Amino acid sequence: MPEELLERTDLAEVPIAPQEDLVPPAPPEGLDTVLYEHDERAARADLRRQIAAMELALARLFGSAFPRKGIDFAVAGMGGPRLLSVDELERVRDGLAARIHDVSHRLHDAAYVEEKNRELIEEMTADPASYKWVRVNNADIGEPGCKHWHSRPKWGPVGLLMDWWRVKISSGCPLAKGLRPPEPLMPTKRQRRKRRRQRGAQPPQTQPAAVGLDDAKRAAAARRKATPAKRPEALWGSFPLSELVVLIGVILLIVGFAMQAPVTVVVGLGLAALAGVELAAREHFTGYRSHNVLLAGAAGTATFSLLLVSTPTAPVACLAAGVIVFGGSAWLLVGAFRRRSGGAAYRIKP
Repeated sequence: MPEELLERTDLAEVPIAPQEDLVPPAPPEGLDTVLYEHDERAARADLRRQIAAMELALARLFGSAFPRKGIDFAVAGMGGPRLLSVDELERVRDGLAARIHDVSHRLHDAAYVEEKNRELIEEMTADPASYKWVRVNNADIGEPGCKHWHSRPKWGPVGLLMDWWRVKISSGCPLAKGLRPPEPLMPTKRQRRKRRRQRGAQPPQTQPAAVGLDDAKRAAAARRKATPAKRPEALWGSFPLSELVVLIGVILLIVGFAMQAPVTVVVGLGLAALAGVELAAREHFTGYRSHNVLLAGAAGTATFSLLLVSTPTAPVACLAAGVIVFGGSAWLLVGAFRRRSGGAAYRIKP
């Protein structure tokens, strides 16, 4: 090894700059380094303080809005748990401010409408006839519950005709029904006693002959087959024509008695009776339920009334004619019901 390589040569010392000169006064263009990042801690703390105050104000508005519904209190988030930047914090703050402004205006409008509804309730109570059929609920005045004020006639149709109105206040929400108690597995002492009485009250049954039993079964099956499963429908379907005729008849009766108009009373009685006769005839001629006496009585009464009013016949003769029509109609109606019901002369329950 050459000796010159082993010898230490003296090198000039490199001057070291002072500590404050290590960082230049401004970063070079395009260089983003942590050393020159702006300190945002104060801005973040101020934004978080503003957001917390706005969230508290929005929560108070939410509490004061109960029981009102349909008000949106939601504010869009920034998407997931992470550290938000200053710009994102500003967007959250602006969203809270806009939501508080919107909710405040909607609550102010709702309070104005509720105050007007309270004044309407006072006016309705003072003069119900001026607010016919008007109804105000608890929700309309910003209160919970099912209570309502309703202006309606005092005595139904009578009050409607006589213009008698009142404000009816409901009793509130219906009571909640609990669960049905479980049925006992074993019959109680009272039930056992009742069963023993029923078994003792039944007469001893004799065993019928086989041929008679078969005939009775066939006749019962024929009657069940001939009996309709439900009440027959009217020719006009589900339209409540009979109910409307009865209602008109009742109204004419009330008006006739109030105005002492015999013709109106007779017309009202005729309409109400006509609706009842229509229902009885529908059930009778379909084999659903027998109305022999009712229909025969209607035919006899109509005959007696027509002869008495339209002819100079004596009342006794008119009554005799009505009785004859009643008997003949009853005989015909029984035969018609037997053909429709499979042989039964009458049936009270379908």
